[in-house]
Amino acid sequence: MRPAKHNYGEAVMGKAINFYLAGSLAVASLFAGPAVAQDVTAAADGAFEVQTVAEDLDFPWSIAFLPDGDMLVTELSGQLRLIDDGTLVETVIGGTPKVLYAGQGGLSDVVLHPDFATNKLVYLTYSAARDEGNTLVVGRGTFTGSAVENFEVIFEADAYRKTIVHYGARMAFLNDGTFILTSGDGFDYREQAQITSNDFGSTIRLNDDGSIPADNPFVGDDAARDEIYSYGHRNPQAILQDAASGVIYANEHGPQGGDEINVIEPGNNYGWPIATYGVDYTGAYVSPLKSYPNATQPLLYWVPSIAPSGMTLVTGNAFADWNGDLLVTALAPGNVSEFANRNMRRVILEDGAVAGQEAIRVVASGTPEDETPRLRDVRMAPDGSIYVLTDGEGGKVLRLIPAGGMPQAAVTSESAVTEEAAAETEPGIVEKLGGKAAAIVEDAGTAIGDAAEEAVDAAEDVAEDISDAVSDMADEAAAEMDEALDSEPVK
Repeated sequence: MRPAKHNYGEAVMGKAINFYLAGSLAVASLFAGPAVAQDVTAAADGAFEVQTVAEDLDFPWSIAFLPDGDMLVTELSGQLRLIDDGTLVETVIGGTPKVLYAGQGGLSDVVLHPDFATNKLVYLTYSAARDEGNTLVVGRGTFTGSAVENFEVIFEADAYRKTIVHYGARMAFLNDGTFILTSGDGFDYREQAQITSNDFGSTIRLNDDGSIPADNPFVGDDAARDEIYSYGHRNPQAILQDAASGVIYANEHGPQGGDEINVIEPGNNYGWPIATYGVDYTGAYVSPLKSYPNATQPLLYWVPSIAPSGMTLVTGNAFADWNGDLLVTALAPGNVSEFANRNMRRVILEDGAVAGQEAIRVVASGTPEDETPRLRDVRMAPDGSIYVLTDGEGGKVLRLIPAGGMPQAAVTSESAVTEEAAAETEPGIVEKLGGKAAAIVEDAGTAIGDAAEEAVDAAEDVAEDISDAVSDMADEAAAEMDEALDSEPVK
């Protein structure tokens, strides 16, 4: 039987356990190997162009690409917006849920069902007020073009809190059709991230209808919630799966320092708050440990913090040099003095390991050199371009394309003539089509002439055969007549 709510007595017990572990494992931490932390280089300028797609959004938080090329964008303040044919529609999308918009809470992620083209299902994550305290919620509904109809709550996290921070709230569909969701530690409830009888500080895996997959790692464990996939997280701000390898990547905020990228494995404990590379905001230790037995180390950590937000895996041929690498947007690039004006990191991956980092600056055209916006999200578009959301009031949707423009897509032989003609001026088209028509007529005339000549020859052959046959038949008839006359008496 699974506990329905977390027990505040467990929080006290959790603190006691943590302090005990901290003391007993302090010696072990002296010998523990550090997580991979790479040197960072500044990316070369001029690698891409930045186009402003939309602006004056109210704390844009997430973006999803519709099959027809349009886009849905969430605003943390509670609105779902449509970008139609490159233009932000003034009227907000109807049918969205009431959200708790306060602190870091509000309308967060927007994700399309893998079969959206046929079922039109849109998923939203958001914070909502409840009698027990506010928490993280997932709902879904049918997108009609102007509204989300039949919206229903399919999951509510057992992470009720009085705080208005650290919700996590990112989700992503996995290769198997389930989805994974991040749930933060609520800040004041950090010890709960080590207790699996609640959803604080965890990743959660669900079926597309919100039910629990039978193969989740804690199914059947009476001391844990069935939906939990991993635990020991602080405030995970992005999660995705590499479709090719199946690897799940997530990033999360540390306190002061200790931001992480993790490879998420089922059932694993990622250490928070017993082990961390960061310190508290007062400068005091959260824990003296950077690692401890059976806790998974991060793939990468940052000290000082960059406050990672969105993250995407680069695919396609538009940014071929970045293919297979992670792009991570930053909310606090200024913490790193030598890269204070660079608000995105390219994490270079080779065979699953971090091979280096580049610090990148993403700004709208005309932005002064001494201004670098906080970035909230980054996503790969279906055409291979990269979309970035700036954070805050007056937020922007920016599109990154390679310097010199997007590469031309390959065309089939059937479409090549049409695309070639479309690139010409009208007189050129007429002249080209006229020439093609003349050539076709000439070829047709030749073919008809050849066919007619062959038909005449065939007819002559047939006539000759018929004449020979008739002549033979006449000779045979005459011979038979002669025989008949010879044999009959004269009358």
